[in-house]
Amino acid sequence: MTRASDLRTGMCVRIGKEAYKILLAEMKVGTAKLPSSVHLHLENLHTRTQTDQRLHPEDKVEDIAVETVTLEYSYADADALWCLHPETFEQVAVPRRMAGSYEKFLDSGSKLRVEFIGAEPVNVLIPRTADAVVASTGAPLHGDVDSAPKTATLENGLEVHVPQFIKTGDRVRIEVATGKYVERLH
Repeated sequence: MTRASDLRTGMCVRIGKEAYKILLAEMKVGTAKLPSSVHLHLENLHTRTQTDQRLHPEDKVEDIAVETVTLEYSYADADALWCLHPETFEQVAVPRRMAGSYEKFLDSGSKLRVEFIGAEPVNVLIPRTADAVVASTGAPLHGDVDSAPKTATLENGLEVHVPQFIKTGDRVRIEVATGKYVERLH
């Protein structure tokens, strides 16, 4: 059990029957009329909903041990991403909703960092960017429109806007959350 005043951003806790990740923890010092409190902005590890909680600094909450394991992605079915555990060589089912838009960038053999509470996967740690190869794009335009983006289709089927100098076969870095072009890789 951990005192509320000792909670920090990034920790995982159990409040009631639910498991949460602390997205923001702030200590509010009391005044003559109001007591001190700890304000927590939490994300439910199972439903992905966010909520706020206010606790007294001396309240106790259960600290949850979360283990991060890098799995090797194998394939996907209707409900799960199937990955190979590097130590036990067992197949692990990770719910597809946890990967979100990052699933488009997964190929067989890709590494996937997953957080576990016990044997249950509760979160996929999605990188900010992912690399992909341009499958097709139009010829570059020259003249006054050099700065205008053009559409490119990546090998994973995602369409992105890229600068005019990008050509078919180039490796590019894409921001996972927005699907925007970041840079060309050499």
